Amino acid sequence: MMGFLRRIRRVVAPPRPPPPAVVHLPAAPGPVRGTVVLSYLTDCFSDAAASHYHANRWECRAMARAFNDAGYNVTAIDWQDRDFRPGADCVAIVDLHANLDRLAALAPTGARKIHHATGAHWEFQNRAEQARNEALHVRRGIRLPLRRQVTPSRAIETAECATTTGNAFTIGTFAFAKKPMTRVPVSSTYTRASLDGKNFESVRRRFLWLGSHGLVHKGLDLVLEAFARTPELQLTVAGPVGSEPDFAAAYRRELSLPNVTVLDWVDTRSQLFHDLLNAHGAIVYPSCSEGGGGSAVTCLHGGLVPIVTREASVDVEDFGIELPTAEVDILIDAVRGFAGLPSAERAERSQAAWRFARRVHTRQNFEQTYRQFVSGLFQVELAGAHPISPSPA
Repeated sequence: MMGFLRRIRRVVAPPRPPPPAVVHLPAAPGPVRGTVVLSYLTDCFSDAAASHYHANRWECRAMARAFNDAGYNVTAIDWQDRDFRPGADCVAIVDLHANLDRLAALAPTGARKIHHATGAHWEFQNRAEQARNEALHVRRGIRLPLRRQVTPSRAIETAECATTTGNAFTIGTFAFAKKPMTRVPVSSTYTRASLDGKNFESVRRRFLWLGSHGLVHKGLDLVLEAFARTPELQLTVAGPVGSEPDFAAAYRRELSLPNVTVLDWVDTRSQLFHDLLNAHGAIVYPSCSEGGGGSAVTCLHGGLVPIVTREASVDVEDFGIELPTAEVDILIDAVRGFAGLPSAERAERSQAAWRFARRVHTRQNFEQTYRQFVSGLFQVELAGAHPISPSPA
């Protein structure tokens, strides 16, 4: 099965038109209760929007629908917009990261302030990436740019409450602020009705790394070094390696090894992506900071067993492998351990990962959970509330 993978090297995402600056979404028929400013995305509301590029595009629309159906107009702006000013009818502001402080100062008195955290707290993330780059310098004597540094913000300090797509790890990075935080488990751009057609025995030695930019942040350096020392195992890399030429140059030898196949961006709607999930047994994703580990969650829907760090923000329950530390030797032990599992146990872990994803990481669950959050937003005195459990159940 790996033959077709080696023949396909680059799949380029099609260009997207520039997003609108502001999108106005009317409330459902009935009394209008005010306007919610949603500082997140605007391109996702286009008729031509490609919701398969990233889970956040569909999720942003679902959040807007939840407020619309509850009787609120929604004004959507880009989370980096520094010019928009809320109107007098603004009753709530939902912001992704660095816009909440500015918008709150301009909003009417009493407008609710909500932080929607799709990543770990900025200070944790910045320090975590810096530590990974320093560890790379110690191991290899090279330094690469910090590609996932986040602009400091006071979003959680300004907010009255927050939602997050991450798990208990992500929530813990915001614990210092002592704000109520609701988990809305990240959805997935890929689902499948069953694992029919997957040969659990043939994929025992085949592993996938799937991720976006910030390759050191997401642990690809560690993964490549591990598989350079495990020639009996196969690794497929699906991500934008070509967009980080300094990384590609530093890891030219590892990326060219016979047991390593390198792809580019892969469309989750494509037959190639479906075949990738059928051709691999586990995803290896030792990221240093996430808010839901979307790429790993997507792979759970294909029955891939997660081999992840705690900071990847993916619940592994009893089917996955959580790495105690992000070190090459630890990774080697984990992938060899997975390959050596009895066939029946490996199949059961794969099925359990798929069942978990079908129960927790779906669009239906995201929408239902966020609607519950919206329905209680204006009915609960937040000052006396307690943080909501990170359990998805």
